[in-house]
Amino acid sequence: MIKRIFLVASLAILAVVVWWPLRPVEIVAVHDHNTLLVKNFPLLKSRQIAWWEANKEMIKEKYGIPVLDEGGFYTVYFQGFGEGYRADSGTDEDSDLLCFEDMPGPANCIEKDPLFSVSHSPNVDISYD
Repeated sequence: MIKRIFLVASLAILAVVVWWPLRPVEIVAVHDHNTLLVKNFPLLKSRQIAWWEANKEMIKEKYGIPVLDEGGFYTVYFQGFGEGYRADSGTDEDSDLLCFEDMPGPANCIEKDPLFSVSHSPNVDISYD
């Protein structure tokens, strides 16, 4: 009986380990010309960078991101979409919300879940956080 439980648990863990990285990243929404809300974003920094490098041209063409400022700087932020949009009730309990001015309320906020950011400056070129 214990062997059977161990086998089932091992197969479940193996399935998650194999399946998790194969899920495609989903861009749910884009806000403020620099923030992408995503689902299924890679967990490892190396895979996040590889995903950005493989998809930055598509993001530029489809969403017009990144946008360079006058000095040649930009930052692109990736936030987890989590449970979706919700309204800011204006209390301290909502201090963990990130709200977007570019969409009508009241449900124009998400829970902060910063996953990754890409920055460019003329002096440093590209940095990843």
